[in-house]
Amino acid sequence: MAVSLLILGLLLALTGCGLAKPPANVPFSENGSPQYLVSVSTGETVGSGILYQADEACLYVLTAAHVLSKMTAGQEVSICFFDGWEVSCANIFFSGTSDLAMLEISAVEIPDEHRELYACAARDKESFDRLRPGDGCTALGLTNEKNCVRNEGNLLEPWIYMEDYGQYMLWADVSIQPGMSGGGLLDEKGRLIGILSGGSEDGELAAVPLSLILQFMADMGK
Repeated sequence: MAVSLLILGLLLALTGCGLAKPPANVPFSENGSPQYLVSVSTGETVGSGILYQADEACLYVLTAAHVLSKMTAGQEVSICFFDGWEVSCANIFFSGTSDLAMLEISAVEIPDEHRELYACAARDKESFDRLRPGDGCTALGLTNEKNCVRNEGNLLEPWIYMEDYGQYMLWADVSIQPGMSGGGLLDEKGRLIGILSGGSEDGELAAVPLSLILQFMADMGK
């Protein structure tokens, strides 16, 4: 079955968004933003991102590829972490098959006292594989004013072909707001199950599923 989902302009910030209550069982900043949620910007274009993985050498942030679609040659991406620490990133890798991009940040760019505060998003492939229509989920992202937005809803289909994307996506009955592209779709226990990609006027969203994220990271050798 194919579903056509209207991709909205999710990159410009929505002013006046209130601070949302964060999901349980994960660490947060004082403004309610989980420590894995970052702001991603290229000039006037603003989106969200997820700190997905870290090792001694690098931190790896995932976002939606279309957040970076207006970059010019040689332009770097600005990444702002939950505590306000901001770095520039030039090491950017795009998926050839899905709306995903990985930002590779050198660990030496972030002082130890900041880096030790950051947490990667929790995920579990077995739990993802058990997702069913009707399961609860949460869309999580930031405005460019760095307000945390958390909208709850339910999965419509965890794996469905969408013509607008030309690939399989997660489809959920959850509204998303401008600036949330590249943020996370979480399951009922706060585990990452997708990267937010687009939304419809009917209050539905599409997200790149965790299975495709795992494949992308494996292709990157991560």
